[in-house]
Amino acid sequence: MAQMPRPPAAGRLHSVFRRACTFQFESDYLLALVAPEVGNGPLNVVLERMPVGWQHLQPGTAVRFEDKRVQVDGVNVYLDGASIWEPCPDWERLRADATPILRRAELLADWVQERAPGGSMPALLNEPSRDDGPTGSVVHARALAGAESMWAGWQGNESQVRAGTAQLAGLGGGLTPAGDDFLLGAMLCAWLAHPDPVWYCRLVVEEAASRTTMLSAAFLRATASGECGAVWHRLLETLGGDSEERLTATAAAVLSYGHTSGADALAGFLWMGQRVLGGSSRA
Repeated sequence: MAQMPRPPAAGRLHSVFRRACTFQFESDYLLALVAPEVGNGPLNVVLERMPVGWQHLQPGTAVRFEDKRVQVDGVNVYLDGASIWEPCPDWERLRADATPILRRAELLADWVQERAPGGSMPALLNEPSRDDGPTGSVVHARALAGAESMWAGWQGNESQVRAGTAQLAGLGGGLTPAGDDFLLGAMLCAWLAHPDPVWYCRLVVEEAASRTTMLSAAFLRATASGECGAVWHRLLETLGGDSEERLTATAAAVLSYGHTSGADALAGFLWMGQRVLGGSSRA
């Protein structure tokens, strides 16, 4: 379960989806009530079932949290007995095996590209360098330039990290734009393999948060703190050593997240991982 605001707390309904609704408390604190099939995540409270009437709620409606209850426009959600889920993987253990994990992840690149939705970021995994002229869309060209700048800053150049982030943040449409999802994956790679992930991810989120949507900024802040959804927990574990069938199954679960969000985040993770390994002439 996500960290809850301190009761009593007043907020507003931020957004309503088919399997989730999101509440805003204070200026930028978001909390999501989600259906079981969405699963655990840094912002999520997973319900046994979505409450009756939630589909008819309107964004902007006042929300109240108190006495282990969320109340909005006559709809009550009781959180008694909810269990806490830890959103941070065991980074210390995973970082000890970073190289073999990234080597195994690199083997997923072709598999991901074949199955990713058209126009999504995994197309960048085989792009030529910026100097050669990207063959994809304008969005992909800008994303590639931003990613290359972020990689150029990996070893400590703050201005390069910020410049690359600025090119990616808010890039594309939707509540979580494709460029933000790419940043999310890149930060997860940083938590796995960067010498100072706190420094790197702090720069990314400082530069990105004001350039994108509130929901996307909330996900980026969580990732900058080392948090990620349950599907990523499972993928990182299987990358540490499991059958190929299990690995592709967990990768498919990430890939299926949202329309292109999972694919775009996987692209960020794999793209940065390739550079860490030095497996590309572009590194």
